Amino acid sequence: MTIGYAPVASLLTERPPEEHLINKLPEQPPARGRSHTPSPLHQQYEVVYEDGMGNPLLAFSDGQWWDIASSSPRPVSVRFALRRDPAWSGAVVQTVCLWMRSHPEDERSFDLATELALAVGELARQRA
Repeated sequence: MTIGYAPVASLLTERPPEEHLINKLPEQPPARGRSHTPSPLHQQYEVVYEDGMGNPLLAFSDGQWWDIASSSPRPVSVRFALRRDPAWSGAVVQTVCLWMRSHPEDERSFDLATELALAVGELARQRA
Protein backbone atom coordinates (compact mmCIF):
# COMPACT_ATOMS: atom_id res chain seq x y z
CA MET A 1 0.00 0.00 0.00
CA THR A 2 1.37 3.39 -0.96
CA ILE A 3 0.63 6.53 0.97
CA GLY A 4 0.94 9.69 -1.05
CA TYR A 5 1.41 13.18 0.25
CA ALA A 6 -0.08 16.14 -1.51
CA PRO A 7 -0.60 19.75 -0.53
CA VAL A 8 -3.76 20.24 1.46
CA ALA A 9 -5.83 23.24 0.53
CA SER A 10 -6.45 25.70 3.30
CA LEU A 11 -10.04 26.51 4.17
CA LEU A 12 -8.96 30.13 4.16
CA THR A 13 -7.98 30.02 0.48
CA GLU A 14 -10.65 27.64 -0.77
CA ARG A 15 -12.64 29.03 -3.68
CA PRO A 16 -16.44 29.04 -3.84
CA PRO A 17 -18.09 26.43 -6.05
CA GLU A 18 -18.41 26.86 -9.78
CA GLU A 19 -20.74 29.64 -10.89
CA HIS A 20 -23.42 27.20 -12.05
CA LEU A 21 -23.66 25.79 -8.51
CA ILE A 22 -23.87 29.10 -6.67
CA ASN A 23 -27.29 29.99 -5.26
CA LYS A 24 -28.60 26.47 -5.80
CA LEU A 25 -30.17 26.11 -2.36
CA PRO A 26 -31.72 22.79 -1.39
CA GLU A 27 -35.14 22.27 -2.89
CA GLN A 28 -37.98 20.81 -0.88
CA PRO A 29 -40.04 18.19 -2.69
CA PRO A 30 -43.70 19.17 -3.06
CA ALA A 31 -46.06 17.76 -0.44
CA ARG A 32 -48.22 14.82 -1.47
CA GLY A 33 -51.09 15.77 -3.68
CA ARG A 34 -49.69 19.20 -4.49
CA SER A 35 -48.34 20.34 -7.82
CA HIS A 36 -44.86 21.80 -8.22
CA THR A 37 -46.12 25.26 -9.21
CA PRO A 38 -44.44 27.84 -7.00
CA SER A 39 -46.63 29.34 -4.31
CA PRO A 40 -46.39 33.03 -3.42
CA LEU A 41 -44.20 32.04 -0.44
CA HIS A 42 -41.82 30.13 -2.71
CA GLN A 43 -41.52 33.24 -4.87
CA GLN A 44 -40.85 35.52 -1.88
CA TYR A 45 -38.23 33.31 -0.19
CA GLU A 46 -35.29 31.31 -1.52
CA VAL A 47 -36.25 28.23 0.53
CA VAL A 48 -39.53 27.28 2.22
CA TYR A 49 -39.82 24.27 4.52
CA GLU A 50 -43.19 22.82 5.43
CA ASP A 51 -44.44 20.61 8.25
CA GLY A 52 -45.79 17.11 7.63
CA MET A 53 -49.21 18.51 6.74
CA GLY A 54 -47.83 20.85 4.07
CA ASN A 55 -48.19 24.04 6.13
CA PRO A 56 -45.36 26.58 5.75
CA LEU A 57 -43.00 26.41 8.70
CA LEU A 58 -39.65 28.06 7.99
CA ALA A 59 -38.32 30.18 5.16
CA PHE A 60 -34.87 31.46 4.23
CA SER A 61 -33.99 34.51 2.18
CA ASP A 62 -30.93 36.76 1.91
CA GLY A 63 -29.13 35.11 4.82
CA GLN A 64 -32.09 35.30 7.21
CA TRP A 65 -34.39 32.60 8.58
CA TRP A 66 -38.08 33.45 8.97
CA ASP A 67 -40.77 31.80 11.07
CA ILE A 68 -43.71 31.77 8.67
CA ALA A 69 -46.01 29.49 10.67
CA SER A 70 -47.92 32.43 12.13
CA SER A 71 -49.95 35.08 10.35
CA SER A 72 -47.04 37.50 10.10
CA PRO A 73 -43.52 36.26 9.29
CA ARG A 74 -40.82 37.17 11.80
CA PRO A 75 -37.04 36.89 11.54
CA VAL A 76 -35.53 34.13 13.69
CA SER A 77 -32.06 32.86 14.57
CA VAL A 78 -30.34 29.75 13.26
CA ARG A 79 -30.88 28.27 16.74
CA PHE A 80 -34.64 28.75 16.41
CA ALA A 81 -34.62 27.28 12.89
CA LEU A 82 -32.71 24.20 14.08
CA ARG A 83 -35.10 23.64 16.98
CA ARG A 84 -38.33 24.48 15.09
CA ASP A 85 -38.65 21.03 13.54
CA PRO A 86 -35.85 18.49 14.10
CA ALA A 87 -36.79 16.78 10.82
CA TRP A 88 -35.49 19.86 8.97
CA SER A 89 -32.34 20.45 11.06
CA GLY A 90 -29.99 18.91 8.48
CA ALA A 91 -31.54 20.97 5.70
CA VAL A 92 -31.29 24.11 7.84
CA VAL A 93 -27.54 23.57 8.32
CA GLN A 94 -27.08 22.75 4.63
CA THR A 95 -28.95 25.90 3.57
CA VAL A 96 -26.91 28.11 5.91
CA CYS A 97 -23.59 26.61 4.80
CA LEU A 98 -24.43 26.89 1.12
CA TRP A 99 -25.51 30.51 1.51
CA MET A 100 -22.33 31.40 3.42
CA ARG A 101 -20.19 29.69 0.81
CA SER A 102 -21.87 31.51 -2.06
CA HIS A 103 -21.66 34.88 -0.22
CA PRO A 104 -18.15 34.80 1.31
CA GLU A 105 -17.74 38.59 1.34
CA ASP A 106 -21.13 39.30 2.90
CA GLU A 107 -20.98 40.40 6.54
CA ARG A 108 -24.06 38.27 7.22
CA SER A 109 -21.99 35.15 6.44
CA PHE A 110 -19.88 35.73 9.55
CA ASP A 111 -23.01 36.28 11.66
CA LEU A 112 -24.56 33.06 10.35
CA ALA A 113 -21.36 31.12 11.04
CA THR A 114 -21.36 32.40 14.62
CA GLU A 115 -25.04 31.60 15.13
CA LEU A 116 -24.54 28.12 13.70
CA ALA A 117 -21.49 27.38 15.87
CA LEU A 118 -23.26 28.53 19.04
CA ALA A 119 -26.42 26.56 18.24
CA VAL A 120 -24.57 23.35 17.40
CA GLY A 121 -22.44 23.71 20.54
CA GLU A 122 -25.56 24.12 22.66
CA LEU A 123 -27.26 21.11 21.08
CA ALA A 124 -24.12 18.99 21.57
CA ARG A 125 -23.93 19.94 25.27
CA GLN A 126 -27.59 19.01 25.72
CA ARG A 127 -26.96 15.55 24.20
CA ALA A 128 -24.03 14.86 26.53
